[in-house]
This record gives sequence, C-alpha cells and structure tokens, in this order.
Amino acid sequence: MSMVVEPILEDLASGQWGLFTAAQARIRLVSRANLSHREREGRLVRLAHGVYRLGGVPVAPLDELRAAWMSTVPEKLAWERVDAPEVVVGGAAAALVHGCGDIAPAPYRLISRDRRQTQRPDIGYWQRVLDPEDVVVVGGLPVTSIERTVADLVDDVGDLSLVGDVLADATRGDRVVDLQRLAGLLAPYAARYGHARGDGSALVEQLRRSAGIDDVAVARALVQRPAVGAALANVISQEVAGQLRVIAEQAQFQLGGYAQLGDQMRLMLAPIQEQSHLISEMADAVLEPVLRQYREQMNQIATTIASQLPTITVQRPTMPVMNFPADTWKLSFASPAVPAATQPRGLGREIPDMDTMSDHERSSEAGEADE
Repeated sequence: MSMVVEPILEDLASGQWGLFTAAQARIRLVSRANLSHREREGRLVRLAHGVYRLGGVPVAPLDELRAAWMSTVPEKLAWERVDAPEVVVGGAAAALVHGCGDIAPAPYRLISRDRRQTQRPDIGYWQRVLDPEDVVVVGGLPVTSIERTVADLVDDVGDLSLVGDVLADATRGDRVVDLQRLAGLLAPYAARYGHARGDGSALVEQLRRSAGIDDVAVARALVQRPAVGAALANVISQEVAGQLRVIAEQAQFQLGGYAQLGDQMRLMLAPIQEQSHLISEMADAVLEPVLRQYREQMNQIATTIASQLPTITVQRPTMPVMNFPADTWKLSFASPAVPAATQPRGLGREIPDMDTMSDHERSSEAGEADE
C-alpha cells in the first residue's frame, strides 16, 4: 500500500508548496487513517485541521497561512483556485505576502463574497465583493492588491504609522503603487482622520509623511527598475524620433530652393572645370619638355664656368712669435703721505727714475742710500 500512496501524496504536494489536504487525498482513495499513521511515523506534518506537509519539505514562513487558505476549500487544488478565487487573503496577512510592513498577520483575514463562519481562532472571515483589479496572485496565493491592502489596514488597524510602513515598503523594489487608486479607496476614511470628507489624497499624503517617504528617492528607484527604464527609453526614443522627423521635413522644405540653386551652379561651372582640366593637361604636355631642356642647358653652363676658373690655394694663417724685452714692464709704487716732522731721513723725496739718470747721479743716490 505504501508503494501506491507515496507517489499520490508527492504528486499532490508538488504543486502546492509541499502541502496537501486530507480531502484531496481522500478523493484519490487515500484514507485518513493512512495519513494519521504516516503522521505518527514522522513522514507527514499536520499544519492545520486536515492540512499536511510532506516530512522532507523545508519549513517556509507562509506555510501556516497557506494551510489556512487551503482549508477554506479543501477539495480543490491550489492552482485550480487562483483564476476565480472564492477566498482571498487580505489585511495584515496580505501585507505579509507582499512583504510589506511589520503588522502581526494572525488571525488571518480571509475575504469571501459569501457569508462564512468558523470556530478556528487563526482565521477571520470578511464578507466583501472585491473588484477584479483589487485581487492579485503573489507566490501562488490570491491576495488583495497593495492599494486595497493599505486601505483595509487603515480601516482595520487604525495606526497610520504602521500602515505608513506598509506603504513605504511597497514603494521599494519592483512594485508600482497606484496612488490615484489608493486615494479613491481611502476616500471613505478621510473624515475619520481629520481631512475633508472624501479627500483620500490628503489621507495618502498623511500616510506618506508618517512613513517619511521621499518622492525623489521613489522616483529615482522607479527609473532604475529595468522594466520602467526600458519603457522610458522607448517613449523617449519615439518622442525624439518624432521631433527629428518634423525637423527633417522642415529642413527639406527650406533647403529645397538651395538644392535647386546648387544644381544650377554645378551646371554653370561644368564648362569652366572642363577647360581647367584641359589646360592642366596641355601644360603638362607642352611645358615639361621645355623645362627639362632648360635645366640641362643650365647644368652645362655651370660645368663650363667651373672648369675655366683658376685654382686658388689658401694658406693657413700662422700666429707670429712675440718677444718682449725684460725692461718693457715697469712698476710704480705710491707711498702714503707722511708729515715732514715724522719722516725719517731720506723719505718724502721723489724716487728718481734710475733708467734716465746718469752714472754719476746713480752713484750719488747709492751713496745716500748707504748712509
């Protein structure tokens, strides 16, 4: 029996996050007793009444919420319910699925168009007919959109700081929040928070201020998203292409006359260009031989003149030897002035020039010097 049951349970759990319900197993002829036996052996883990997880499947943060939602219509498979869900996850549980805010999700708020009642403490039903645009599928779970979720939290929780955190988280990542849609959903609650009746936009701004949402940062993050950036680039390219097309048409219209004038000028200049080309060819054919002959004649004349010129030998100049007599240089000395009273004998007189004195005068001077 185990060889038959295992593939059935694994097939059920494969498309439902590793979970399945007892009702789904019973439809496939797996008894509740068999499930209880496997639970005792540790091969199954019961998450909620009638909902199990395979023993080898890792625990996920949303397992309990998924189990609660699966238990609302236990006979149907999860993927069979997302197209037209009878029950939609809303409120703080929806914010948890969106990954926004930090509001405790339990008890799980489940929205149904039909009236439902339950004794389970982990589930609370909310009867409401949702617009199709207020329902999205996130990770296989049908949940309220982020705009509908924020509006429901404003009505249900009431703490705008907590709800503002949900809105702030929603503006990050790849999500896009439709603020106009959100303002419309918040309009019924505007007067409750001190704004004019029906002024949902004022309540949106209050939420944004409470969360410290920076419009510039949001816009920058929005542009940096690959999908949005590609869309903006496409729009800009189309706009630029359209403007260039208009400019080209205007330029073509304005330059049409210039193009015609250019054609006429080219026709007028064609004969002159042809004549210039012919003159250039004639110059090359006629003048080139004449110039060649002229260069040859000039070379012959230069050679003849060079052969008739006398040879001139230029000697290298030499420097003459200069001999000076020994008495060429004369030295003169100037003695400082000394008062006559203090001058020793023989001082104060002018020193005679020995070269111009006679022998007798030189002898007299020598004798005075000896004294």
